[in-house]
Amino acid sequence: MLIRSISDDLLTLDGALGGASQEEQAFASALRAVLERPDRQINFHYQPIVDLQRGIVVGYEGLSRFITDAPYKWSPDLWFNGAERYGLRHRLEQIVTTSLLRTRPHLPPNCFLSVNVSPSFLLTQAWETILREAGALSRVVIEITENESVRDYDLLAHKLRDIRDRGGSIAVDDTGSGYSSLHHVIVTRPDFVKLDRIFVTDCDTDRAKSALIEMVGQAAGKLDAWIIAEGVETAPELDELIRLKVPLAQGYFLARPAPGMVQMGAEKTEMILSRVRTLTPAHAVETATEACPVCSTVEEATALLELEPHAHTIVVTDTFSRPVAIVERHPHLGVRTLPSLSRLQSSTDDAEALDRALTRPMALRFDPMVAINELGEYVGVVRMERLTKQVLQRV
Repeated sequence: MLIRSISDDLLTLDGALGGASQEEQAFASALRAVLERPDRQINFHYQPIVDLQRGIVVGYEGLSRFITDAPYKWSPDLWFNGAERYGLRHRLEQIVTTSLLRTRPHLPPNCFLSVNVSPSFLLTQAWETILREAGALSRVVIEITENESVRDYDLLAHKLRDIRDRGGSIAVDDTGSGYSSLHHVIVTRPDFVKLDRIFVTDCDTDRAKSALIEMVGQAAGKLDAWIIAEGVETAPELDELIRLKVPLAQGYFLARPAPGMVQMGAEKTEMILSRVRTLTPAHAVETATEACPVCSTVEEATALLELEPHAHTIVVTDTFSRPVAIVERHPHLGVRTLPSLSRLQSSTDDAEALDRALTRPMALRFDPMVAINELGEYVGVVRMERLTKQVLQRV
């Protein structure tokens, strides 16, 4: 699909206004201003995404805000839906996404930026243009919205691989409310599963919602995806999410969207840490990890093991610090690359991790696993003997 020029878009917009209502004409005028000077008509607010174990901000969802002098105030959804009526939704997505990605230099350390993109937009030439300008996508999470159906999952999967190859991560937005829900999760294998607020609201008093959150969390964990609970608005909801070991959350109770990438208030941090101490035991996989040397290629790791008789395990990571292989000195098989790499979230319960490890095929059952953080980065190696000992100490 060829990229149309802005002038073509404006002609399309002007040609569609014959007999339009006053409100439609006002919207079209405002949309024209956005297309002509987006730097003056669009800004962004950022909603913090919070780690519910550590009580810190680990990411920000970028939310577009449209500036207009019209008597009507439209939400972002209405802007995109209105643009779609004129065949200009993808043009508006291109402008918003390009502008938002340019704010990456303002990201605080160890945080990611979450960007909403429709599935159909990923299949356009405009998306390819954005990728060429953006370059590496490290610390960027592309949220695939569920406001439209996906017609070609094979083509979409190719686009998602391209994002990951550039260091980016994938999230599925509004899980449970869109067209394909859990099927969407299974096919796209996202790094983050955003749980729609319809499940979070009153989850502390609605046993069905609590059970569904737990079920989705367990399924996501087995796919090495992190759950992000959206729409947390009360302290009891927060308590229930912590009890259910939901790792990440966002919502007005934690922090409202703001013009800058601000940190969460100290009182909310202490509230989370206090509830974690009260509601959950400290039995995360992270406490069973050990540091190992890191190399950039299997060949480099193999050569290092052959030269260093006291080294036993080396993790191979890509340019974005994501683990891709483990090379080890096996007592019977010699230096070898593990045939399969098992990844675990660093916050995974150690007993759950042990259960997952023991369900692997017999030949892989006692191989070490690797712990990752919410950005998919290497945290440490988890050896089965150490993990088993940690679990048995509580029995």
